[in-house]
Amino acid sequence: MITYDVCIVGGGVVGCAIARELLRRPWDRPLRIVVFEQHDRVGAETSSRNSGVLHSGIHEHPCSLKGQLAREGSAMAVSYAVAKGIPLLRTGMVIAISWEDVRRGLWREFSMLRRLWVNAWRTNIRLSFVTPSGLHAWEPNLHACCGIIIPSVAVIDSLAFVQSLQTDSEATGAEFAFKNRVIGIDEDATDYIVTTDRQRVRAACVINAAGLHADDVAAFALDNKKYTISPLRGEYYELVTPVKQGLIRRLVYPALPPHATGKGIHFSPRPNGQLFIGPNEVPVEDKTDYLSHKTPPGLFVDALQKFLPTLDERDLRWAYSGIRPRLVASDGQKSDFIVSVDREAPPLINLIGIESPGLSASLALARYVAELPCIQKRFSQSGAWPPSRHA
Repeated sequence: MITYDVCIVGGGVVGCAIARELLRRPWDRPLRIVVFEQHDRVGAETSSRNSGVLHSGIHEHPCSLKGQLAREGSAMAVSYAVAKGIPLLRTGMVIAISWEDVRRGLWREFSMLRRLWVNAWRTNIRLSFVTPSGLHAWEPNLHACCGIIIPSVAVIDSLAFVQSLQTDSEATGAEFAFKNRVIGIDEDATDYIVTTDRQRVRAACVINAAGLHADDVAAFALDNKKYTISPLRGEYYELVTPVKQGLIRRLVYPALPPHATGKGIHFSPRPNGQLFIGPNEVPVEDKTDYLSHKTPPGLFVDALQKFLPTLDERDLRWAYSGIRPRLVASDGQKSDFIVSVDREAPPLINLIGIESPGLSASLALARYVAELPCIQKRFSQSGAWPPSRHA
């Protein structure tokens, strides 16, 4: 049985980022790390089935992990993309209120803008409030009465991002074991025995970054269902009519009430020039249910036609869907990221509910995990634990 210092479960953006971060650090000796991934490649689930937006954190509570790590991580991801040549679209984000909403008396959207403005002020996010003329200068074809602009927001090629993190990790010694689905985690004195449907390994530390399946993986190690993920599917349509593809060039989001669990159906341009709209929110029972009961395009047109009156169902073609590992708090509100040290010796770290802005936060989240006291104690020069037994 092979022994590793760290076993990471999940080869999504967070798992790959953690592997890379741990191997970049000056520990007392080189770490031996394995990443178990049930699919045949990295980023096969939530990490690549999203909008690719590097969020500023403005939609989150300023003191939440989501807000803090998105602010830090998005800046780190932009720098990383530039250094690695990963496709990046510096589009900026518009959060807009339509004339239609004003005529209907939906003043709560203005309270939303005020809340975002306060969040930005508290966290030093640069933004500007814009009138119709200001919006017209940014997006000439956008019909809106006002909004805010966050110029720093960018869109990254999310799959290329994850693949680059994998390449970096492998270059510094990480081993990726694909088509290995974890089916058991047992504690054994100072280590864990991690069992997949193909092999068993010993690990001095387990980091659960399994995304949609993180609740199930945690249950293997804890012998109880401490966490429950409620999967939420988001669907995307592509705008394919040639004369309309260039009408919107930037990220355009609607202003939503504070209790909204998502960020709303939006115009979603990509670095390769494609323009998508989405995602919606569809609760699903099956964490692999990407296709059943597709939402018809009319819902997407209804959501965004107020911003682009010429938008028609015939302009849209089904593109793809993604599933978010949503964790609902006891009060029914959206939950913060959970980074839980469920055992300190040997370290067992569960990352639960890493949904949007997880892509944005990934590099900062990896740093956060690497700096946890149990990790520092286990692998630093002053660590009290004996070195792992390598077979």
